[in-house]
Amino acid sequence: MLLVNYIQKNLDITITMKKIKLLLILASSFLLFQTQIVVAQQSTEATIPIRARVVADDSRTPLEYASVSITNTNISTVTNQDGYFSLRIPESAKNYKLKVEHLGYKNIAIPVITLIGKDDSVIRMTVGSIQLDEIEVLTGDGGDLVREALRSITINYEEDPNMMVAFYREAIKKGSRHLSLVEAVLDIYKASYKSFRNDQARIYIGRKATDISAKDTVFMKFQGGISDALMLDIAKHPEIVFGEAGEGYHFNIEGVITMDDRPHYVIDFFPYSNIDEILFRGKIYLDVESLAFKRMEFNMNVEGRKDAAAIFIKRKPSSMRISAESAKYVVDYVERNGKWYFNYSGTEVQFKVRWRKRSFFGLFSSNYTVFSEIAVTDRYEDDVQRFPRSERIRSTDVIAEKVEYFQDPEFWGDYTVIEPDAEITNAIKRLSDKLLRRE
Repeated sequence: MLLVNYIQKNLDITITMKKIKLLLILASSFLLFQTQIVVAQQSTEATIPIRARVVADDSRTPLEYASVSITNTNISTVTNQDGYFSLRIPESAKNYKLKVEHLGYKNIAIPVITLIGKDDSVIRMTVGSIQLDEIEVLTGDGGDLVREALRSITINYEEDPNMMVAFYREAIKKGSRHLSLVEAVLDIYKASYKSFRNDQARIYIGRKATDISAKDTVFMKFQGGISDALMLDIAKHPEIVFGEAGEGYHFNIEGVITMDDRPHYVIDFFPYSNIDEILFRGKIYLDVESLAFKRMEFNMNVEGRKDAAAIFIKRKPSSMRISAESAKYVVDYVERNGKWYFNYSGTEVQFKVRWRKRSFFGLFSSNYTVFSEIAVTDRYEDDVQRFPRSERIRSTDVIAEKVEYFQDPEFWGDYTVIEPDAEITNAIKRLSDKLLRRE
């Protein structure tokens, strides 16, 4: 397990997350930090901004987590909670099409040129229809489907390593107020799904902001956030959730839904009632044709468990009481030319912190949220090479401290203030011209 030191006077706290089987780690501790600036290289390729909102055609409801990509490229992003997305694309791609995909809806492709210069564009998606007579409709136990999906990982996912560019964000909130926010552009070496090698990441550029007052009695920092975001690639690390072959879980087929104009099984999973260990529950979206994992949304079963805090907390002051309120995860993949690729992952863990001598029956407890997400914005398959050891992000690294050496105000352009309430795509919209492969 990873250990992180809590630093405030004589207090010593270490927060880490248990992985089921291999240990999925999200480690946090508290710290106040300063900002330094180091100049870094930046991309000079001419780009065009594109911004629009994706909504459901029937209800006008914003569609979050819709996949947005540019045809003939590996450029992509996702919509935020209000359905908005923004991209900066190379000028050479202005005659391409923008493709939008969302679970349960028909794909839509729009000429990029029709979106240029229009910040109020709305893309309406219609509910997808499925020809059930062409699909073997299954109900009930989905265990066999999940186990076959696990066996098919090396077929469905890339057997050769490739390189990715990604945008990473991590944040810590006390109540509704952000204590810290870190953003970084990453280069990623994505290892083969047939290999036992782990993925590697290095920071290309980064920045951070803090808002910590003297009233705060605890200051939090991430350890291993980037490594953990990559570990959420369940196709690469299925044992984190499923163990050897999904033992310990019920798998129930809920139905079939459309995504990328393809049918997907929706499978609920939850632990057997006689298992005391804290496991996971959630939904799996399996491509019907290939049984590839398209998406997973899942929670760790920490709610109402007094022993859940021990999963996260290794050492703490005797007067501190910490409970784990929730732990949510999501991972998403995209299909390109018959292979599936890691596209996005997100984590949100909530804690409640009480001081025994300061609170009256928890009345004055504080709620902390630890949040991280990573979105792949470009991918390429030439010049694939692992990074020198000195450049790699380690699972023990605190990214908020690492970005001090990768900052450049010129790189961020006019995006000089970090917007803590903005979703990942709101940050990407001003950075996406920097989130492409650099020559």
